[in-house]
Amino acid sequence: MISRLPALAIFACLVAPAVAQDKSDAAKPKEVVTYKDHVSPILRKHCGNCHNPDKATSDFDVMTYQTLMAGGSSGEAIAAGSPDSSRLYKAVAHIEEPFMPPKAPKIPEADLAVIKKWIELGAPETSVSAAKNATRKVDLDLASVSTGKPDGPPPMPEKLPELSLPQTKRPHPVTALAASPWAPLVAVAGHERILLYNTDDLKLIGVLPFPERIPHVLKFSRNGKLLLAAGGRGADVGKAVLFDVSTGKRITEIGDETDSVLAADISPNQKWIALGGPARLVKIFSTETGELKHKIKKHTDWVTSIEFSPNGEMLASGDRNGGVYVWEPETGSILFTLGDHKDMITDMSWRADSQMLATASEDGRVILWYAEDGFPTRSVNAHTGPTPTPLPRGKIPGVLSVNYSRSGDFATVGRDLTARLWNNSGANQVAKFEGFTDIPSRVVFTHDGARLIAGDFTGKLQVWSVKDKTLVGEFTTNPSP
Repeated sequence: MISRLPALAIFACLVAPAVAQDKSDAAKPKEVVTYKDHVSPILRKHCGNCHNPDKATSDFDVMTYQTLMAGGSSGEAIAAGSPDSSRLYKAVAHIEEPFMPPKAPKIPEADLAVIKKWIELGAPETSVSAAKNATRKVDLDLASVSTGKPDGPPPMPEKLPELSLPQTKRPHPVTALAASPWAPLVAVAGHERILLYNTDDLKLIGVLPFPERIPHVLKFSRNGKLLLAAGGRGADVGKAVLFDVSTGKRITEIGDETDSVLAADISPNQKWIALGGPARLVKIFSTETGELKHKIKKHTDWVTSIEFSPNGEMLASGDRNGGVYVWEPETGSILFTLGDHKDMITDMSWRADSQMLATASEDGRVILWYAEDGFPTRSVNAHTGPTPTPLPRGKIPGVLSVNYSRSGDFATVGRDLTARLWNNSGANQVAKFEGFTDIPSRVVFTHDGARLIAGDFTGKLQVWSVKDKTLVGEFTTNPSP
């Protein structure tokens, strides 16, 4: 009988190198192509003469990762994950005009291969940064989104994740405040957190983490199922985060700003999220993909307030210079320029029928604008009374927040340390609420319009009955554990 040992030995000798090779391949680090180490030198060499901070042809600067990803006047230049959808790659590869560099040969194929591979890998800035993922899909079931009251019980937090955030030494100023449109629920900004309170008993329901640092904006979706939080850390990072109200789960993150987001909103159909801040731009992103759809350059100063109309047909934005504009969200085109304010826009609120926009300003006025033609119907000197501490040079106390109730009445807070309730036309003051120990910064109506909540810079929130005009309770941004 012929021994099988030699055959087995031969087989082992043939297989061993292959197995070793497989293990060797598996041990190899995954290929990484980054902006900092690979793409930046190529772009600086071939594109830097025309697309730099000083020249920035077509408002496009390739010299930093942030400006490259922001794109230019033609829109976003990089579609992470898809070279064929990226304007920059199609231009430098001479796939689509305008060819770049202009009036010059195509850049070397080796350099093109690096750029293509970088985009395919998600366009990461560094080897440790997370790749942008343009192919992500956030399942919001947009076809079934309702802009009114949803079927069944209104969304309330049920089982929120347990958090072990430390209690802060002092309450956080009320930098953002929002009330659910259908449920007894209010969200208030804290330090690296968002606190959720029941507006009936004023008890804390739960806390959502916001490690991006300070939430400057809180907005509920029109159906009350989502909560948008936006903010960040000045001169460092800015982002908008979308939470599921019932579960507290982070659904998606929008924007990758180099400064804090100061203004934001989600459209009624949940298709768009608009952002604004120190960059003086209004950016409109797709909620599903995170893709930047429109980058609007019109404001001359920081964008400080943004809000979609309840019917979703208009987007209003205001800035630190007093400028107010109304846009068409689908196209990004301008509808109206509203230029009567003389100081920073601090807040804005649409009436429930989308026919009236109220804008609040540091100039001491609330202006009511008619949406059909963009003309002001009334200018309300909202907070002109004497203040506990006289303002310099006789300056009128500014209005810091305005909010419409579903009935059409609206409320304001201002630097005269008061909250005020106004009738639908703004012609008559219905009530004045006092007792603040510091400047009130935000004001909202509860979902049923029965209560008014105002928060100040000490982190205290006071609650009044709209019917009785009496104080019914208080809570804080720094509750006891």
